[in-house]
Amino acid sequence: MAKTRIIVLKLKKLLRIGIPVALVLVLFVLLLVFFVSPKNNHTDNGEPITPTVATYRAGVYNSVIELGDSLLNLEVVVDTDHINSVRLVNLDEATSAMYPLMEPAAADISAQLAAGTALSDVTLSESSKYTQTLLLEGVRSTLEKAMVEE
Repeated sequence: MAKTRIIVLKLKKLLRIGIPVALVLVLFVLLLVFFVSPKNNHTDNGEPITPTVATYRAGVYNSVIELGDSLLNLEVVVDTDHINSVRLVNLDEATSAMYPLMEPAAADISAQLAAGTALSDVTLSESSKYTQTLLLEGVRSTLEKAMVEE
């Protein structure tokens, strides 16, 4: 028959082994709770969070604006829900000399749109109202290429 054995454990040995094992088990349970539990789908005031729907396909889009005998290339850079920049590309010196307000008007529109202003809410300056209106129409036509169809 088997002999009965008596095991004597010292308190120091139990503490050295038991405390780390207990900490590992607690950390495991906490990680399990945080990663497996459902995510918080509500804001602080209790309203449900709705995922943002992409407005644009992210990328760089170009269009051509006809201005007298000159053609201007307009470049619009967009994220899925934000216009990052608007600029005139390959603007030659002759066109720049004939229409000196084009570049400052494009920079002003770009700054407003990059700051989050809606296209319909862009403020036009009195000194270049018509130039900015022309550029905004170009931006609208360019953004039509970037729109996400639903």
